[in-house]
Amino acid sequence: MPFVAVHPSEIPAAYHKPIGQLIVRWGVAELYLQSIIWHVWKITDPRSRSGQRQMRTKTIVSIFAVLLLVGCDQKAAYEKGLPYEDVEFAKTYLALFQARDFDAIEAKLDGRLKDAQLRGKLQQMAAAFPAGTPTNVQTIGVNTLISTKANGTTVTQVKTSVQYQFGDKWLLGTVLTEKTGGHVVVTGVNVQPLSDSLEKINQFTFFGKGVTQYAVLSLAILSFLVIVIALILIVRTPIPKRKWLWFVFALFGVVQLTVNWTDGGLNINPFALEMFGAAAGSGGPYAPVLVSASIPLGAVIFLLRRRKWRPAQKPNED
Repeated sequence: MPFVAVHPSEIPAAYHKPIGQLIVRWGVAELYLQSIIWHVWKITDPRSRSGQRQMRTKTIVSIFAVLLLVGCDQKAAYEKGLPYEDVEFAKTYLALFQARDFDAIEAKLDGRLKDAQLRGKLQQMAAAFPAGTPTNVQTIGVNTLISTKANGTTVTQVKTSVQYQFGDKWLLGTVLTEKTGGHVVVTGVNVQPLSDSLEKINQFTFFGKGVTQYAVLSLAILSFLVIVIALILIVRTPIPKRKWLWFVFALFGVVQLTVNWTDGGLNINPFALEMFGAAAGSGGPYAPVLVSASIPLGAVIFLLRRRKWRPAQKPNED
């Protein structure tokens, strides 16, 4: 028995034929997306002029709603992918600071960290925690490094960062651990007050940015446009031979400049090749945005040499 797509009875039969008899201009995925929109927004006659207007409007609204849900769920999906045991160990250890249980804190510390000034340092970190239950606790990130010693022993080093909110106050706690044969010791700990949540501190905004951020961003936009224009012209230009080599040569930018959009820190990699001469992204929902740009050397060389490949224009005959 063939599967039949079911739609509201008011929709003309031509719009909900069984699979296998779909109208040629419609794909299966598009049909189902349209049917969902019809059902949700109760559009009874999509063929009419008013129905088509409703479909366009409701489709745009539906797309924005889906993007909003995906954005809201990004942090939840990010935290689900983190190692549970390492996250719980860090949260439990940092909770000892709020409880002022210094004996338990020192018991888990690596012996190399214990000196006469240790208790005073721990008390300073504990003082950063306000009293009461935190309003929100978020795992910012977990970095893991696994190495093997000369004797064959496997050592796992983990850096876990946790963000705490106490009303209008924010803290970032970081715990470094080292695991050898099931035995875990804390090799480092830090508690840092924040002016706001890392999500807001590292959000992409043009307010309060310096010359470095704007310079790299401008170069990224310019480099991207130059490379795209060059690639289009390469396709359209009658290059005698090895056109594909020119395409690859123009596709990449050289000498990568990367700026931390939050603090303006600049890194230069003179040996990097960057596709389309520009990139932007972050390491997670709480990480700063990194904007990178490269010099479109291949694209510029092609644009300068393109003149000799252009067909000569015939003079106008009177």
